[in-house]
Amino acid sequence: MRDMLEVLRRAKHKKVFADQKEFKETLAQIQEADKTLKIDWDDGAGEEWARFSNQTDGTVCMINSKIRLAFVRSKYRFQNIQYLLCDYEVVLTEDFCSDEWTIDVDKLKQEIPEIYWHTSEDAVNINHFSLDDLYFATV
Repeated sequence: MRDMLEVLRRAKHKKVFADQKEFKETLAQIQEADKTLKIDWDDGAGEEWARFSNQTDGTVCMINSKIRLAFVRSKYRFQNIQYLLCDYEVVLTEDFCSDEWTIDVDKLKQEIPEIYWHTSEDAVNINHFSLDDLYFATV
């Protein structure tokens, strides 16, 4: 199992976004750099994550709107956007649906309040979850 809290700690040390404007600019730059990507992010709903997908691979990138963290699917060739993610903690992943992650939610609340885990253990098992689960637990 991989410890999500360690990843979040590293990302928080990279930089927290000053405001949503800066994050929106990054999203626009990513879309400009790779025109094959479609974005899934509801700014008006206050979503914490933006996801990018393409027709070939499905979801290829998931970026947090609070801390500089990006999960990138390893089979996606992200050379076109890699320079935009140089200030990010980039984590390569095979997919977004494998249950390979664990997290201590109490420590998350104390150490990284920018990420709000709002789901119950009945909905997401904190000892065994996927990046898709992380998305829905913290969106």
